Amino acid sequence: MTYLLKAKRAGAIPAAIFFALFLTLFSLLGSLYLSVGSGNPVNKVSSALISSKSFKVDAGKYFVSKALETAQGDERKLLLTKGPQISAAVTQILSNPILHSQLDQISNAAYTYYTSNSKVEQSINVKPLLQLALLGLESVDPQFVQLKKELDKIKPIKLQPQTKGPNAAQVKSDFKLAVGVLLLLTLLTVALYLFFAKSRKGVLRVVGITLLSDGLFLIVLNLVAGAIIKHQASTATESLVREAIPIAAHPLTAAIFSIGAVEFLVGILMIAITFLKRVNVNSQS
Repeated sequence: MTYLLKAKRAGAIPAAIFFALFLTLFSLLGSLYLSVGSGNPVNKVSSALISSKSFKVDAGKYFVSKALETAQGDERKLLLTKGPQISAAVTQILSNPILHSQLDQISNAAYTYYTSNSKVEQSINVKPLLQLALLGLESVDPQFVQLKKELDKIKPIKLQPQTKGPNAAQVKSDFKLAVGVLLLLTLLTVALYLFFAKSRKGVLRVVGITLLSDGLFLIVLNLVAGAIIKHQASTATESLVREAIPIAAHPLTAAIFSIGAVEFLVGILMIAITFLKRVNVNSQS
């Protein structure tokens, strides 16, 4: 410890301030990176929606109600007589693990294409996904087999190299670099504070207070973001959209709360250690 704890206030204060600043920035960007930078965010959103039982049930009802708005003749008669069964079939289709797997494959193909900065045009065949959905509807009524004609007209989705706007691969790379730089700066400033601080107890207390404060900030930020998302969802005209927005947003904001909670608990623990040492000293005397 001869090279540490120099008890130089002029160095300790700036180091503590910059540590708090870099820690906050790292926590914010780090949580965003965990949400959208690590892994496919579309899969996180789709998994959250499909995992919601209420959403799947409401999606089935929504499908029937929207179809009735434009249906005529035999189609309308079918929807009126077998609406509950069709609704249940849609819910069952959304609960099919094969559907989940195919959704993930389509999403991952598009995500990998754009984040790898591919220069070659590719295509994604969505027919297997739609055929699976059609099989579920055919189990309700054979008349749905007529939709196969429309299904045959659907062409693969073409993926083309980005020529306009920000490059997804470069954005992801820069984002990762920024998080790494902020982590290094956070560790560097806390090391500087350790160098200039007066005592180990002071280091624990300052770092603990900083972590606790930053964690509390992230928790409050997550709560505020959740309230804003719910308010925005309530303004949507479609009932299913109002239900879907908070569910879809949760996996993208959950990392903010998780990191905040960890920092808050670690901060409390570090502060508690400083007081426990004082209690032990007093009891011995």
